[in-house]
Amino acid sequence: MGRFLAFLLGIAGALIGAQAPGFTLQYMQSLQGRVDELTTMVSTYDADMSAHGYTREAALSECRDSEDLLKAMCGGYDTSVERLDALHQHLAMLEAASNYVRPLLVARHLDRTIATSVYKQFEPAVPVSVHGAVYAGAGFAVLWGAASFLFGIVGAMFGGGRRYA
Repeated sequence: MGRFLAFLLGIAGALIGAQAPGFTLQYMQSLQGRVDELTTMVSTYDADMSAHGYTREAALSECRDSEDLLKAMCGGYDTSVERLDALHQHLAMLEAASNYVRPLLVARHLDRTIATSVYKQFEPAVPVSVHGAVYAGAGFAVLWGAASFLFGIVGAMFGGGRRYA
């Protein structure tokens, strides 16, 4: 019975693991959209600052040193610039990685806002790519192996070992 349950858990692991490449692709598409949106916004800020004789660095410096209304008005500018830089670096890291490594990098450097947005729209699908099959195999191996190990320990503890006639 334990082997059968371990096999079923392995199949579940394969189905779950197979979703990693598809989720990663949607994550990267959402990330790219946010980078594009922030690039447009920051470019507009930069153009406005440039029209008044400021570079981005000079404008940000004055915003940080100011008080009251100017500081309040500048809050969105420096936040947008910082967020754009962080998301751009994240996207560049993912684009530089292979299809096999990207899901691991997404898991390790997950942006929760983007992941939540992607998760709401994500629909599981059967992968037809090699890297999808690799993740399916890995998911199977992890859950099947863990379940087999645990069921083996439980069986040994309660004398459920094999009996030969």
